[in-house]
Amino acid sequence: MIRKCKYYLRQVLPLMQNSWIPAAFLLIFGCVHLLFNPLPFYLQNILHFLFFIINIASIVTLGIYNRNRSLFLVVIMLLSYMAINYQKYTYGVIYYLTPAYLNMIFLIIAGMIFFYFLPNRPFFSIDTLSFLIVIFAAFALCEWLSALQIKMDFSPFIEFETGLQIFSISLFVASILIMLLHSSVNNKILSTYNAYTAINIMLALYLSNQSSGLSLFFVSASATTLCGIVGQHIFTIYKDPTTGIFNGKAFIKHTGKMNNKYGLGIIYIDDYKHLLQAFRKSGANDVVKMISKRIKSIEPGGILYRCTPNEFVIIFPNIEKRTAFKRLDDIRRQIAASEFILPKIKRPLKITVSCCIAVRKREEKVANLYMRALKKLQKASRFSQNITSEDS
Repeated sequence: MIRKCKYYLRQVLPLMQNSWIPAAFLLIFGCVHLLFNPLPFYLQNILHFLFFIINIASIVTLGIYNRNRSLFLVVIMLLSYMAINYQKYTYGVIYYLTPAYLNMIFLIIAGMIFFYFLPNRPFFSIDTLSFLIVIFAAFALCEWLSALQIKMDFSPFIEFETGLQIFSISLFVASILIMLLHSSVNNKILSTYNAYTAINIMLALYLSNQSSGLSLFFVSASATTLCGIVGQHIFTIYKDPTTGIFNGKAFIKHTGKMNNKYGLGIIYIDDYKHLLQAFRKSGANDVVKMISKRIKSIEPGGILYRCTPNEFVIIFPNIEKRTAFKRLDDIRRQIAASEFILPKIKRPLKITVSCCIAVRKREEKVANLYMRALKKLQKASRFSQNITSEDS
């Protein structure tokens, strides 16, 4: 039981790590609303302007990165914001009880949860065009149902003087909980940010009957989405999406700037193909994540990279070969002595790694240093596993 609790705790921690910026947006805009509502008219106009500028920037950024996952959320926000302001102008203070508004709330929730789980596909594709057509068709259907006085709301006969009723609040809370739980396991920046965007949208709609609540939290939602898009792209350039450590591109970039003496260690997971066959890719990824965390806890002074699915590279700056060998061998021995727990596996797993160390010679290129260590490791691994070798 304790081991399972530790495993699930490790899954929740990445969510907390990715939550600092979106939580800060939520806190800042929430404090502004509590302290300064209602905002002056000119500030509300600035918020309107900011909302559209930020969302246009998000669309342009997605086009540059050629990814479409957050595009649909941005389009839903734009259409919803314009529709709500139109409904407030048309129906006055009772706008939140009209079929048009209630149907749109249901559509927003359904769209958020559907597009949250959509894969991140190319921006310029038939899929993007198809889903955009679906969104506009859904809003048209919503308007048609409203004209027939059909509303998608099943709240008890209790009218809150807020922008959301009981049924809508329940659906929002359930959807946000699903997103947060998924993002804690998914461990992707964009998933966490999109969950916080949903929280901002819920608050914007709940406070839409106030003069500045709608604008404040829609701006917060759009800013959160834009930061998530940029953050996810930056993360994927130089970080491994599975473990969160540096990837091969970062290894080439960082070592290209190193002019001093350093040791390069290769850590190779033994029997990785067997892991894939036994636990499939998801289980093997869980094992790789646990190994990377174990390496970082054993050797916090080294710079760790994941260059291939079953291979880590660790850099020891300013070190002699003998010292580097001892530190790398300590990593190997401690991993071999560790137990790795997967949630659906009753017995702990025993994993071993094989390692090799090479120290940079004067003016040697990193590619030559890496190949020296790799060839030595491949030669040694033909005869045995769970060993540490060194290039002479």
